[in-house]
Parts: sequence; C-alpha cells; structure tokens
Amino acid sequence: MAPFSGDGVLWLCLGISLFFAVRGIATDLRQVVDLTEIKHIEREDKIISEGTEEVLKLDTLLKLSESTSHDLRAAALRIISERSTKGGTRDLLLDDLASKDKLRQGRALTALHFLVSNRALSRTSVCTRLRDIQTYTALINCLCNFLDEHTEQTSTTSSPILPKTRPVGEKKALAILNILLPENIHAAIEAGIVSRWLCKYPFPCALREPSRRQDVAILMKAWWADDAVMSSIFGTLTSHPDGIKQLRKHGLMGSMIEENDQDDDEDDEDGDDDDADSDVWMVDGEDTAGAYPESSPRRHRESNSAEQALRRRRREAMVLSEGGRPLGRADIIQRPAQE
Repeated sequence: MAPFSGDGVLWLCLGISLFFAVRGIATDLRQVVDLTEIKHIEREDKIISEGTEEVLKLDTLLKLSESTSHDLRAAALRIISERSTKGGTRDLLLDDLASKDKLRQGRALTALHFLVSNRALSRTSVCTRLRDIQTYTALINCLCNFLDEHTEQTSTTSSPILPKTRPVGEKKALAILNILLPENIHAAIEAGIVSRWLCKYPFPCALREPSRRQDVAILMKAWWADDAVMSSIFGTLTSHPDGIKQLRKHGLMGSMIEENDQDDDEDDEDGDDDDADSDVWMVDGEDTAGAYPESSPRRHRESNSAEQALRRRRREAMVLSEGGRPLGRADIIQRPAQE
C-alpha cells in the first residue's frame, strides 16, 4: 500500500489550511480588539497640557490672545484668567480692588469685570475661585469706598431707587457683584453686603421726606427698569432667607403685612387716584362695571395711615347692582369706619 493515498493527501492539505485559517482569524480578532479599545490617555494629556501652560510667558500669552484663531485666543485667555485667580496674583487683585487709590481700583475693576463676564471664560472655573469671603469682602469694601463719591450729579433720571450721583466706576462694581452674588449669597451677607453697604446707600426714596426707606425692596420691583442691576441684586438677596432677614433688620424691607399694603399702594398709583371703587367685590355687576380708566403716568404718592385704612375698607366692600343703570355710591355696601 502506498504511504500517501489520494485521500490522505487531501486530508493533510485540509488540516494545514484549517490551521493557518484559525491563526489568521485569531490575529484579525486581536487587531479588532486593539483598534476598538478605549485607552485612558486623557490624564496624561492633561498633565502635559498643564505643564506646558505653566512655562508659557505672559508676553507669549498676550500674543496668543490676539490670534485670529478662536481656539488659540480662547486657550490663551483661559490660561491668563486661571493665573489671575490663583495664589499671590489673586491676592494682589483683591487688594487693588479694595484700595482707595483710584488708579489701582480702576485697573482691578476692569480686570475683574473681564474675568467674570467674558464669554470665552464662561466654561472655566474663574467664578468658583471668586466665591469665598475674601472676594466678597474686597468687593464690598470697593463699593463702600464709592459711597463718599456720591457728590456730583451724573444722571438726570428722576427715580426713587436710582441716585443721580452714582459714580461711573460704581456701575462696573455693581455689574461684578450682580454676577458673583448668586455663587455664594451667604458669604456676601457675611461680608456685609447689607450691613456695611446697602444700609448706607443713598437711595432717593430713603433720603426724601417722608422717608420710604423700608419700601426700598418693594420699589426695586416696581421701578426695576430705572436700575436693572441694583434691582437684580435685590432680587437675588430676597430669594435667600438670610438676605430677607438682613434687609428687614436694617430697615430696607418691611414686614409681610406692610409689603402687601405697599403692593396695593403701587396698584393704586398705576390707576386713577380718584377711582374710589377699584378694590371691591362685585355681585352680578359685570354688565355695569365700566372699563378701567386710562392709566396715568406712574407717579410717586406718599401714603399715610388714613389712606391705608381707607384701602382696607374698600377691600371689605360689596357692590350690588341689577345691571340696568349706572353704578353709583348707593350700590356700595361697606363696613362703617371704626373710631
């Protein structure tokens, strides 16, 4: 019998082919695994990136910040902002901010306003590094320094909340505070935003006679368009329980009952002062109720206890009408005034 028959050769070739096929498939599968594997190299890249950032000189960063490439410009600004809010550089910035030297104060205000408001830095951790008690203390010190500069008229707007003597630099400081305040309201209160600054601020409504100092928070809502930034600051404070306590403690916000009465006062001011039947409960009086009178321009009217008592009586009145004749005083049923 021959050592290799035709069938033996065929099986031998088939076995060899199958062996190489298995090895080839195994090799291809390992390549697929290598190609699809997610390698955690981000940390290494980050370390290299941080090391590179630390050795970049300020002149180089300045040139990169003026680049036409959006990515390069944004990266340079991010590095500059992070350097400015760390370590000794940050301490110098806050010292200049609280300084009474106008040149140092002005530069610090410009730099800090850029850091917290520039769009290129919106995704960085700048604001989180400026939310501690030291930052708010420096900012409140800066605002307190502006209180003595309310001497010359810089605006002609007549408003109960916007002083005509606001210094130009104070506007930038208010914008910074408005951005940083929501980051840490408690720290701002501890730094004295109300006790050291707002309680001494020359609000026109608090300086005139009779004073409406306790209505400042309410007037901020009614006249917000006159001073949008300060109104926003008050809105942030009144959204926090400690902020409300501080405003009431220092006389810038009345009690809840007084606030409700003041809301009624503002509603009356927006309508006709001679309309005595505006706050009543009407029964079957839809057909006789006339249209609201045209709103007169908003004006400032001082209230007293007699007017408040009258408004309370109006709220307790009832109007009865059959709808066939004009509404008159005789149709109003009202509780008699108490002596």
